[in-house]
Formats: sequence, C-alpha cells, structure tokens
Amino acid sequence: MTTNLSAGRLLAVLGGLIALLGLALFLRGGAEPAPDPTSQAGSQAEGQGTQEVVPAVRALGERGLEVAQRFEAPGGLIGYTGRAGGRELVVYATPDGQHVLLGTLLDAEGNNLSQQHLADHLSQPDLAEAWERLASAEWIATGARDPERVVYMFTDPYCPYCNAIWRASRPYYEEGLQIRHLLVGVIRPKSADKAAAILQAEDPAAAFRAHQEAYGQSDGQALPDELADAAREAVTANNRLMSELGVGGTPAVVYKTADGTVKMANGMPKLSRLADIYRLPEQTVDDPALDRFR
Repeated sequence: MTTNLSAGRLLAVLGGLIALLGLALFLRGGAEPAPDPTSQAGSQAEGQGTQEVVPAVRALGERGLEVAQRFEAPGGLIGYTGRAGGRELVVYATPDGQHVLLGTLLDAEGNNLSQQHLADHLSQPDLAEAWERLASAEWIATGARDPERVVYMFTDPYCPYCNAIWRASRPYYEEGLQIRHLLVGVIRPKSADKAAAILQAEDPAAAFRAHQEAYGQSDGQALPDELADAAREAVTANNRLMSELGVGGTPAVVYKTADGTVKMANGMPKLSRLADIYRLPEQTVDDPALDRFR
C-alpha cells in the first residue's frame, strides 16, 4: 500500500487518538500487570498471521487500535502500523515494550520516516470495486478534457492539504492528467454547505477553481441564500462513499497502477511521489508555498 500522510495530518490523527484514549504521550502498558513483552499476543496482522504485540501497544488495542503489522524501527524502537477510527497510523514502542510513542519519526536530515513506514508496512484494503463506484458518483473534473490518466480525489473545500495537492497537480494537466474531485464535508461545520454551493453553481468547475485560487486569502464565493436539495444530497452521498471505502481523511487519491490495480494515497504526498501516482513524467512544481512537501 502506498499511503503518505503529511506530518500535520498525522499529528492531527494521533492527537485525536490520544484524546480518545485519555492517555499521555508516553503510555504505560495496561492497568493490569504487564505480561512478558516477548509473549505472543494473538493479534492477527493483515496477511501476517499471529504476531508479537508488546504490552503498551496491546493497551492501545484494547482502546480501538487495530494493529496491522510489526516491524523493526530505527533506534531500537519497535514499530507497529494500524488503524484507529478509520485512520491509518504508525506507533513506536520502546525496547522494553512498556511505553509507546505517538508522533512523527524524523531522521537526522528531517525526513519523515513515519510516512515511509506506513507505505512499507500497512497493506491496502481491497479497492477493486471502488473505481466503478467513484465513476458513478458526483464529481468535478479538473485538468485534461481528453485525459491520459484519471484519478479520483476526496476533497474538502476547507482542507489545506487538498489545496496543496490541487496546486501541485496543475503542471500535470498538460501531460494528460484529469482529477475528478468528490466534494465532501468533513473538516469544518460549514464544509458540507460550501461543497454543495460549489456543486450547484452554474459552472461547478469554475466555482471550484475560484475557491482553490482564493484559498487562504478569502473564503472565495459567498454561500448562496439557498442550497439545492440535490447538491446537499450529492455531498451526503460522497461522505457516505468515503466512509464505506474506509477513507479516514482528505485528501485521498484513488488511482490505478500500470497493471490496473486500484490503490489509494492518503494525505498530501511528497511532490516527487506525484509522478508515480499519476504515471506521468515528473513535472517541475514552481511554487514556494509547496517547498515543505519536497
């Protein structure tokens, strides 16, 4: 699976998990006496069978973390990928198995190792049937009219990472990229209304572009006095589809590999990853605002 959560989104996910668990950043293993950290926990990894889960991570499992795979992490840490509340994440246990770190692991050069660990150690749900469902959903197309490549993207109007990937993807339009945005409302209370307003515009693609171009400077076009039921229902249906496909946040790009396999990239990828996702020649992204994603 190829999954790249931005540092900000990963921290938001982990923050939500911490709030859910009501625990500190450093967690002791459960309230009961901890078993030997080398014992088998009986947790089934995705395609991995029974694997070893240390006490501190087991405590998270009792509170909603579904462990997917264990791996050796730098510095003697023990890494675990998993899912919680529909979101994908990676946690790191100390060598004694009694504490777990929730956060982004960086190397000495500032590279986000957590992103790579998610990509390497978390398998992807079966998305074979997703493509047709996405194609029949309500979406707004940006990019090439006669596309060489098509991808689908769950996009919230107020998601800063959605705006970042929109900006970073524009150079690929001339190479034949078409992005079909499924507008959803998950970031702010008024996200759904804004998404519906864009969909009911006389020219939804132009309204979407105007909103993205004004992002961070203004709220773009004001909400209309009335929102059409059809537009509201389209956003609700997209939200439902997002949930049914197990998408935990925006942006989420659904794409096909060269052999036709349907995959998903969550969060804002590094700019160098876009060419692989789109299967198009890498383009120069000359936008200083996106330097942090290089």
